[in-house]
Amino acid sequence: MPSFGGGDILSAAAVATVVVDVTVHPMDTIITRIQSPAYRTHYRQLNGLFHRSLFQGLYQGFGPTLIAGIPSSAAFFAIYEASKSLFENAQKSGHLQFVPLPIAHAISGAAADLIACAVINPAEVLKQNAQVSRQKSTSPEQRSHLIQALKTFSRQPTRLWTGYTMLVASSLPGTSLTFSLYEWLKKRLTAADSDLTRDIQYQAKVSAVSAAVAAGCASCIFVPVDVVKTRMRLAAGGNTPTSSSAKTGVQGPMATAKNIFRTEGVRGLFRGLTFTFLASMFGAGLYLGCYEGCKLYMAGDGGSDKNLSR
Repeated sequence: MPSFGGGDILSAAAVATVVVDVTVHPMDTIITRIQSPAYRTHYRQLNGLFHRSLFQGLYQGFGPTLIAGIPSSAAFFAIYEASKSLFENAQKSGHLQFVPLPIAHAISGAAADLIACAVINPAEVLKQNAQVSRQKSTSPEQRSHLIQALKTFSRQPTRLWTGYTMLVASSLPGTSLTFSLYEWLKKRLTAADSDLTRDIQYQAKVSAVSAAVAAGCASCIFVPVDVVKTRMRLAAGGNTPTSSSAKTGVQGPMATAKNIFRTEGVRGLFRGLTFTFLASMFGAGLYLGCYEGCKLYMAGDGGSDKNLSR
């Protein structure tokens, strides 16, 4: 059984974050635009096909995501690994026997996600407002969608935490379900051959497949919450076609959900389902596969005799 130090966990989390953010950000931009209220007017043509603007500027808002993503990811895995080890060590000592391991993993994921969400939320708000920004100017400073978003929120910094409740509402149960399924699938797949579990490359592949399946299933359930969260964040930055958030303020989750259902029906609440499913599978598989592989490699200096069967 490998012993992971804090440096191994934090370094692996940082590497995984950079790799995934660079790869998945374009898909995330497309999802945000599809879920935005401007989708039908700016990103879809009358014949139902996607407008080319949907696929332009796919790295808008990338800066805040990367800057906040690394500490958020580091905080998440530091808490998750510590909590998971605490549960497992307690059970080995004869305590907490009534708590099934999947529940322990779900609780560990929830505790870690609660902190990570607080770190990442401001960056997510800036990112999503930059992703849908369509402002144009001849001034280099004005042409930066991120600078425009920063200027907007500098007048009311507290709005950077708009949608935190919805982020927790969607991310916390989603993360709990994902990590519960992920750890269960990983254990089932690695239990078949004790020799293969000693190979880092095999372990990384198992982690990637387990994470992809778990995250794909979990993501579909929480798409409506994700849509509401996106609308609230865009409203906070004034990116709504029908009203000014500066005048009316940002609506709460229930009011936003009711408004979406009233104007767009059930389909509006599940907008971006296919892209969300694919992005979640690909992103989670790459993220956790990279994290587990890097963590094992760093813990054993590339030692092929290390495993993840914890």
